[in-house]
Amino acid sequence: RFARNRTGIAIEHGQDNVIGSNRFDGDSTAISLWGDPIEPSDWGYPKHRDTRSRNYRIDGNTFSANRVALRIKSSEDLTIVSNRLAAVDSFALLTDTAWATLADNRSVPGQRSGGCVPAVAKYFGLVPAGVSLVGARPDSPVAMLDRSAIVVDEWGPYDWRSPKLWPIDSTRSIPTRLRVLGPPGRWRVVQHRGVAAMSKESGTVGDTISVTPATDSTGDWQIDLEYRGGTTVSPRGERSAAGQPYHFFYGRFEPSTDWSVSFFAWADSTDPRGKVGPFGGAPLLTQSVSRLDYQWFRPTIAALPRERWALAATTAVMLRPGEYTLRAISDDGVRVWVDGILTIDHWGGHESAVDSAPIASGRHQLEVRYYQLDGWTELRVEIVRGTSRAQGSPGPH
Repeated sequence: RFARNRTGIAIEHGQDNVIGSNRFDGDSTAISLWGDPIEPSDWGYPKHRDTRSRNYRIDGNTFSANRVALRIKSSEDLTIVSNRLAAVDSFALLTDTAWATLADNRSVPGQRSGGCVPAVAKYFGLVPAGVSLVGARPDSPVAMLDRSAIVVDEWGPYDWRSPKLWPIDSTRSIPTRLRVLGPPGRWRVVQHRGVAAMSKESGTVGDTISVTPATDSTGDWQIDLEYRGGTTVSPRGERSAAGQPYHFFYGRFEPSTDWSVSFFAWADSTDPRGKVGPFGGAPLLTQSVSRLDYQWFRPTIAALPRERWALAATTAVMLRPGEYTLRAISDDGVRVWVDGILTIDHWGGHESAVDSAPIASGRHQLEVRYYQLDGWTELRVEIVRGTSRAQGSPGPH
């Protein structure tokens, strides 16, 4: 539900998206979609990739008390069907837009009341029959929280129906500050590993806990907690009755690495895309970093060009007994060797992609080669607990 926003949903250069079954109440513009027909001459990305705003399906939404439901510019191939409107000043403002199909979009009569339209709400079964909406604000307490309450984890958007520990600032700060989120109730620490000190070991939801890792465990620690309070629904959809214990945890795993990195510029004569050997020429610069993690559109390293550069990096890592996954996130091309064996090979130019392969416990030598063609730069190489699989088949050394 999008309520009282300047713009509910705004997407530039989007493609193949479905916007369906949402409620837009009192937004100035409910949905804004656009593409920019004039792009910067020094922007290499659109020279190689499709950046049009195209192929949208806007289906089954409810619009109430919006000034403009759909504001669409420089887009194409739109299907706008089965939407319901009440007290909307303008349904669709389409500018420089082609191939739009509009069908079965209907107005439902009703008067705006307290930020919603009663006739629309009852028509769609949003409230039980007989319940008055006059003056009502049909928002849950969570919906009225500040923007800082928007949390996205490995499960997706956090729905606040179960307790969670979440960092307040950097996860690498020592001590690490964590906030206890979730429905009202109490919590207590049941066990911990690799922790030297905690600011508190029990309390109520909303508390902040400061955790200081042990000196030899700054990259490998965990605390487990138990919650008791209201009804909970886990990210998997498992429901627990009020008063029943619910277990949750937070930890950090980032094995110590000291990467030695060399950056190179390349031209047509030294293009690395068709080669498997080391990069030629003297490096532009070298550096030592604790994490191999670069993301930018314009380089944050002054010595690097925006386009046509590469890097080679090496490190050693020690992993305690357990199961681990080597993971690379890249755009444009990456190769990773473990103890001289090519383990991840995604060398063909590509947009942001995740590749992974299993890595055993023990001591290993890692080598990474990466090249950037143009546009967005992204490279992260890391080791995570557990097992996962992705593309990235080994090729020739």
